[in-house]
Amino acid sequence: MRTAWVAIRSAPRRRRRGRQGGFTLVEMLVTVAVLVIVLGLMVSLARYVRRRSAEDLTRRVLVNLHTATLQYTRQFGPINLPPVASDSDKPLDEATLRDRAEANNRLFVQIMRGHKDLSAKAFRDLPLPVYDDATVRDAWGAPILFMPGMHKQVGQSPDGWFFVSAGPDRLYLTRDDNQYSYEAFGVEVR
Repeated sequence: MRTAWVAIRSAPRRRRRGRQGGFTLVEMLVTVAVLVIVLGLMVSLARYVRRRSAEDLTRRVLVNLHTATLQYTRQFGPINLPPVASDSDKPLDEATLRDRAEANNRLFVQIMRGHKDLSAKAFRDLPLPVYDDATVRDAWGAPILFMPGMHKQVGQSPDGWFFVSAGPDRLYLTRDDNQYSYEAFGVEVR
């Protein structure tokens, strides 16, 4: 009996006629569907990682600027920049605020660059797209705005002055995605 079993197992298997080795249409469609799902998950993950890294970079810039400004105000008093907007101004539009932010940013960088020890701390390790020796931008390319005082349209800080990033939409007046220097330190506004 044992020899019969070995003979049966070792006999070559015959293929059915008309059946070729390969994938069926259903197997191919399932494979393509799985690949599409995996690619969709990878794209979603890549977007999430990119957004988080931009937020982290901007937060780091805001912390550096806030820390350097605290040191500046301890040594030399308040920074004298023309206000971007005061509460007595008529409501701002985004284009005006953006123009004022550009000028404000350049003046702030000039003041900080006048003090080598402070500018080294404020601008260290910043990549070229963020700091180009004349302006400091957030990760999305908008200039970081120094607000010497509170403003109801832009933001309100417990310290009175603060920095603001326009966020991913690059609009300062849409406050829901803006990043503020006092938030980077974990300070809550009451």
